[in-house]
Amino acid sequence: MAATLAAASAVPTRGFEVDTSDRNSVVAHFQSVYRASEGYRDRMEWTGNFTSTAAGAEGTVSPTFVGDVERRVNYFRALCGVPANVRVNSGSTVNIQAADAHKPDASTTKAAAAQRSALMIVRNYPSTSGMNHNPAQSNVAWTAAAWNANRNGNLALGYFGPGAVDSYVKEDVSGVSNWNVDVGHRRWLMSHWSTDFATGDTPGRFSGNSVLPPTNALYVVPKVSEVDFSVAPLFHAFPAAGYFPARHNTPYWSLSHSEADFSSATVTMSDSSMTAVPVTVVSRREGSGDNSLVWQVPASVSAPSFPADTTFHVTVSNIKGDKVPSQYTYQVTLINPNRLNESGVITGGNSPVASGATYQVGGLNGVDQIEAGMFQRKAATWSEGSEDGTTAKIISSTSSTYAFNAAVSGYAKSGSKAFRLTFPTRYDPLINGVPRQLFRVDREILPGNGATLNFHYRRGLMTPASKLAVESSTDGGLTWVSLLSISGAGSSGDSAFQSSSVPLAHVGVPTMVRFRYYLSDSTAALYAHEDYPSHPTGIFIDDISVSGSDWLESSGSVKSSGLQSFTFSSATAGTTLSSGQTWWLRARAHLGGRAFPWGAAKVVSPRGVLELSGTSAPPLSGANYDFIPDPQATSYLLEVSAPGGGVWTEGAETSPVPHVSSQISTAYSLYSDLAGYRKSGARSFRLGMATTTDTEELFTIERDTIPTSASTLEFWTRRGPMAKTNLLHAEVSTNGGDTWTSLWSLPGTTKADSAVTKQSVSLSAYAGKTVKVRFALRNSSGSNLKWNAKTSGVWIDDITVTSPSPVLWSKETSVSPGATTVSLSEFSAGHPLVIGQILHLRVRSMNGATAGAWGPSFVVTPTSSSAALTGFAAYQVYEYPSVTLSFEGDADGDGMPDGLEYAFSTDPTQPTVSADEVTVNAARFEISRDLPVERPDVDYRAQWSDDLKNWSEAGVEIRIEGGKIIASAPRVGSSRMMRWLILEKQ
Repeated sequence: MAATLAAASAVPTRGFEVDTSDRNSVVAHFQSVYRASEGYRDRMEWTGNFTSTAAGAEGTVSPTFVGDVERRVNYFRALCGVPANVRVNSGSTVNIQAADAHKPDASTTKAAAAQRSALMIVRNYPSTSGMNHNPAQSNVAWTAAAWNANRNGNLALGYFGPGAVDSYVKEDVSGVSNWNVDVGHRRWLMSHWSTDFATGDTPGRFSGNSVLPPTNALYVVPKVSEVDFSVAPLFHAFPAAGYFPARHNTPYWSLSHSEADFSSATVTMSDSSMTAVPVTVVSRREGSGDNSLVWQVPASVSAPSFPADTTFHVTVSNIKGDKVPSQYTYQVTLINPNRLNESGVITGGNSPVASGATYQVGGLNGVDQIEAGMFQRKAATWSEGSEDGTTAKIISSTSSTYAFNAAVSGYAKSGSKAFRLTFPTRYDPLINGVPRQLFRVDREILPGNGATLNFHYRRGLMTPASKLAVESSTDGGLTWVSLLSISGAGSSGDSAFQSSSVPLAHVGVPTMVRFRYYLSDSTAALYAHEDYPSHPTGIFIDDISVSGSDWLESSGSVKSSGLQSFTFSSATAGTTLSSGQTWWLRARAHLGGRAFPWGAAKVVSPRGVLELSGTSAPPLSGANYDFIPDPQATSYLLEVSAPGGGVWTEGAETSPVPHVSSQISTAYSLYSDLAGYRKSGARSFRLGMATTTDTEELFTIERDTIPTSASTLEFWTRRGPMAKTNLLHAEVSTNGGDTWTSLWSLPGTTKADSAVTKQSVSLSAYAGKTVKVRFALRNSSGSNLKWNAKTSGVWIDDITVTSPSPVLWSKETSVSPGATTVSLSEFSAGHPLVIGQILHLRVRSMNGATAGAWGPSFVVTPTSSSAALTGFAAYQVYEYPSVTLSFEGDADGDGMPDGLEYAFSTDPTQPTVSADEVTVNAARFEISRDLPVERPDVDYRAQWSDDLKNWSEAGVEIRIEGGKIIASAPRVGSSRMMRWLILEKQ
């Protein structure tokens, strides 16, 4: 498998081998070798010119660029199974034959001749006379060296460097001399005994309306001294046998062998369902490299991409030749090398402790590295703009010839800059057309129901054929679908920014979005930046956001070769784990230097200190519940309570003392005695923005309450003069105040209310949950009103929760120091567990005799024994709730499978050393161990062996007595061994 290498200059250019029977090997070969030669134009450094025919006008190219060509040639040779050790521009001199009509100086290098040929081809454009393998002397820039290179080379017009190599092997008609049916270019490139080539290139030029396409001359016909006759003749096909990147596919398939006679050969092809594929033999040519049979396949077979791996079966029969098989059969599977057929899978608990938990990684084999990524799910409150000093999460693929972050007067919706997409040029010789421009929002979006992608745009000079495509991808960027298309409006453009809101489908997987600017008709007119550098060509996009969505914020990752497990903790996640968070854990492969898309997510929610985890539907016999220990605790208390009914009212009076805490400005008091601003008594609570820049004032009611479906939060308010952007929120927390949710809000008013007003907010959504309540005054934008010490702000009074569920009964049970598990049972509840009765469990830490705060409540409802889980499933859920167990797995890595730990009632979360007792007498060999519980769903068996290779149950007897299980077998000789065989009954 090809190694993972980062930079083109660091990637070898020859010596490759690839196992085409191994899909991942082909993918790695493509990613690390083929892709390393991309970007070759930027490394070309051509020194010639297009205006002279004098010696030297052909110029030279950089050694790195030559390496790009050499690497690309050997990439294809390795893929096709021929020696991939060809050298390019080695300094070898030209191949001169006695019959040649023109003979350059014998000291001329093939590289120099090829370079001169490439210049001759472009200097005669638009005529193709320079593409002839016997070019006339009348050609501009003709020399004997150029003639020699044409005579012995593959010639391309419209392609250069590695791009020309691609075109040669595929035998594209466009831009390549019309020799494609005989696949001569490919045959010379793939000749199994070739060792030395040379490349000559020009990069093409576009100036004004003058187009000079790029050119290539690849010197491929060797001198006899360069031929490696030690390489044994072999069959080699194109597309190659085995897995083959579909992007290299061609209408002209071929099979080659230097000593084969294909004059009478026939070809049959079939698809994966063995349905015949019609083919037409188009060439049986000998020479020009290895002898070859060429056949044309239908367009459906020659496609450059397929939705999934697609296999074709090929049989070539009636082959002649000495020591050459008469039939050759193989299959080709066309693949997308940017897609793996494997996906990372992460397994582990759903509720990891905040101090860290271990997760397993599977599903990926034969890759260079495996990465486990940790992503926190958050509300998508971001907006992407183009301003300096911001950390916009944008990935652009735009030309460096214009400013992507554009500061064009009037073309920014907010601030001074917007994202700009425009055509940098009317023609790019590398792609023989107009280059598309695009950028992607570097965020994974999780759309909810009714989600939208929102942005503002303003069109500048933009013809109707110039279009902006807004697209989305749900497979990590492999494929994209259109959400919206915006066409140009000509020279008038837009007079102002327009807003756009595009629906995003709620698909349950991360969604990516991008903006792509392209020309829909290659013959249409366009506005290019190089033609109008001082005009606002293209389209300007600003203030990109989403609504009704969450997003995944990448936080941390772990990566290594063969990664099988990792620790999810604050250290690896790069941020503090706490209760109430939601995390997506995903795995992906790195292969050939490419990071492939993430696999399916393991969604987890960390638990905080003293937070319980386990089943919410325990059986009547009870269940275990794990919790995160308090490092300061010397012991713990478990409280089991049953909710009932009761009401409380919280006012601001001096007696009883209010159960509140506050975070407010020192400029005023939380308690106000202003007449007319209270519902009852002498005081009410007050919140106000004491300065023009205050953003938040709040107070919390330090009571836990358990609403029912009929419960409401009731209170009275009266507003004084406030900014309209001030909002009073009523909020609840279900995790002891770690996170809060706003249930209700009231905007400010510049004119005071005339009286106190009753407010009522339903709490039915929180029925059965322990909640806290708080009130927060926040400013959403702009400045606050000038502070009036007496009348500014909002007053709140007589806060109550109607129809709550107080406790019917409760019991506290001491829990030993160092414990991480508590048990719900008739003993710890103080009452028999009853089907359908709601119970609240919570733990508090003790430091000596000093009690700490209670942890969050965990609500459970016992179910009937018949409805409860049984066997190993019950053992997993009820006894070890925070660990993922499997009968064949080994959660604690001690060598004892979880099923064995279950069978013998040992702890599957702690490494166990548990040896058997051995008894030997004259007739029997016996092993035994403790068996606290006989599991009815386990088949207890044993085996014996005399050589540790062959095992038998013959004569084995099992008995259970006195809390032990004993297995015995007949004694034969002195070397008999025994082992337990534990099976799960089906």
